Amino acid sequence: MKIGLISREYPPETATGGIGTQTFIKAHGLAAMGHEVVVISRSPDGNRSERQDGAVRVIRIQSANMPVYTDVAEWISHSCRVAEEIVRQHETAAFDILDFPEWGCEGYTHLLNQSEWNRIPAVIHLHGPLVMLANTLGWPGKDTELYRTGRHMEGTCLRLADAVYSSSHCSADWCATEYGMDKDRIPCLHTGINTALFYPRDIPKAADPTIVFVGKMVSNKGVETLLEAACALQHEFAGLKLVLVGGGEEQVTARLKDRAAELGFGQSLVFTGYLLRDELALQLSRSHIFAAPSHYEGGPGFVYLEAMACGLPVIGCSGSGAAEVIRDGDTGYLVPPGDVPALTASLRRLLSQPQEREAMGNRARKFVTEHAESKQCIENIANFYVQTIAAVKRQGTASGTKAPA
Repeated sequence: MKIGLISREYPPETATGGIGTQTFIKAHGLAAMGHEVVVISRSPDGNRSERQDGAVRVIRIQSANMPVYTDVAEWISHSCRVAEEIVRQHETAAFDILDFPEWGCEGYTHLLNQSEWNRIPAVIHLHGPLVMLANTLGWPGKDTELYRTGRHMEGTCLRLADAVYSSSHCSADWCATEYGMDKDRIPCLHTGINTALFYPRDIPKAADPTIVFVGKMVSNKGVETLLEAACALQHEFAGLKLVLVGGGEEQVTARLKDRAAELGFGQSLVFTGYLLRDELALQLSRSHIFAAPSHYEGGPGFVYLEAMACGLPVIGCSGSGAAEVIRDGDTGYLVPPGDVPALTASLRRLLSQPQEREAMGNRARKFVTEHAESKQCIENIANFYVQTIAAVKRQGTASGTKAPA
């Protein structure tokens, strides 16, 4: 198959979240199976470029030829550029299928421009829909143009796609509720974790007890809650360190630094910035506990699975997609969002009981190898593509549509 993966995020230039990570894993996993994979992504400098990322061709598309001042205008203009690039690549060598994320509605213009005679089978991959974020995190506000227009765009993409799949049951539930979709027709498929890359490395653990967080430095990821819990434990566990991996909002980072200094934890708070995948696996292997108490996760939360694959017990929040991979009391702990005492208690238990911590980490690793190994997960996605292409062909044959003369 010739597969087009559309994702505004793709590492390393524009890797800021889970969609970019999943696209990378998907691209290289599918290419390793012998498929031709083209990634269409956003350019970091606004100029169009092409390069080979191993067996994967990466095309960075140019920005709109006008000033763009709002998120809504950016979504629409970017989707136009995506549609233009799809036409260019399809005319050179036809795509068999296109895979769009729901976030940012990158497929909006292309899907609206489809007709009986220029149709390319297309699927939408749910990661964390706009309606979920608005209802659980309050962003974007429901009185904003981003929400009103974005909800229309998101719903249109889901309606016009030939098939939809989701990384989690949680995200699928939101789309079924908000857009009236049939939940039974949204399979739960994700890219899984490369357990040959993420595994317990044969290196010593950090000399000091170390809690590691991976993600964006934004308030809804619960990083400020995590800092409060770590500070509450600093006098119980000598040398305690909190390592924060990732980029994010400068004001949040500044607040974290100020609060750590205020509580006497300044020298124990470590910012690493973005780490390449192999570096991340090493950092996880050196740490003792992984904690990412996001207020809400669409799920399953690949940072949890990566940490689990490296043999760490993990802590996340209850009530969202993270609960689909964290088995409370077995592979880690689930705590209520924003609950500093509950998070502190879970961290204390794992820090003070090394045998339980190790046993949990071993069970976490076993869960990933059995349920979330990327090779099998990518094969499942490829099979979903094949089924979608076949269904589109059957529909075309049944309708008897032909291209205009």
